[in-house]
Amino acid sequence: MIIRFFKTNNVLAVILLPFFAIAIWSFAILSPEVLPTKHTMPLFEMCGNFLNSVKWLSTLIAMMLVVGQAFLLNYIINENEVLKKQSYLPALFYLLFLSNNSSMLMLHPLLFANLFLLFALNKLMSSYRKDVAFSQAFDAGLLLSLASLFYFPYVLLFPVLGIAFILFRPFVWREWFISFLGVLVPYAFVITYYFWNGTLDYLWYDKMFFPFLREKPSLDMPDSFYYMIGIGWIVIFLSFFTMFGSLSGGSQRSKKGLILFIWLFFMSIPVMLIAPEISTKYFSVFAVPTAVFCANYFLNMKKELIGEILFLLLIASLFVNLISHYF
Repeated sequence: MIIRFFKTNNVLAVILLPFFAIAIWSFAILSPEVLPTKHTMPLFEMCGNFLNSVKWLSTLIAMMLVVGQAFLLNYIINENEVLKKQSYLPALFYLLFLSNNSSMLMLHPLLFANLFLLFALNKLMSSYRKDVAFSQAFDAGLLLSLASLFYFPYVLLFPVLGIAFILFRPFVWREWFISFLGVLVPYAFVITYYFWNGTLDYLWYDKMFFPFLREKPSLDMPDSFYYMIGIGWIVIFLSFFTMFGSLSGGSQRSKKGLILFIWLFFMSIPVMLIAPEISTKYFSVFAVPTAVFCANYFLNMKKELIGEILFLLLIASLFVNLISHYF
């Protein structure tokens, strides 16, 4: 069965995951949508304006980003021994959570933001027990800053730097200061550019603070969408509460990694709440921690049949929702 296969470290998963992604994303590749670039942050605006001339290409790039990030998350989890056993479950669930709805099957700012967030997490977690971590501290701050230049509400994730330092490092004030410098560098360049061109107000109000100020429209979706969301959040909540049981065993490194992802989950809540519109793509910020929670839940599940049934219900609801939208 599917869960049993991905619970192993079978190299065939490297081939099957991209095919799984193609099966889902083929809906969007055949019916691509125009990228919304208005009121977006500078880095995404540049990408969107370039790719809007070839709509199918932007969708293909989005799919490649999701697949690449799925494998990157899987590498981070296995390399840093976050879960008790190596598997491809983190990649599987990350791919699933970022491909579960038509509004997600397109290139949007959070895809790029998540990429830089994952690189930052890798830098922070790899600093564990290093004698000196100045480069990791600076790189992590820089990467999180770049993530927010694709989607500004990711500034609310900046405290993850301090939490990671507390969990993985002894207190070294220079590392904290250096990470702060890493955060400032990209914004120094961007603010200087807009100030030089006399458009600094445009940066503040049209890009940075637009998600905070815009009135949220109502959500009108078919019944199949709510069925899919219901199944998905049942799995996520079961996985979340099971996560706390995993903190009682395992190595110190594993516990610290799990605690970091729990904090990341809670810090993602305000990021989602201040989104400029009500859309499932803004739930992408939850994809990183929830993929880890679900991987841990299914990895430790003793009754495999229940796990397979839950996963098949999730897959079935996803495809029913996509078919009802595109056909």
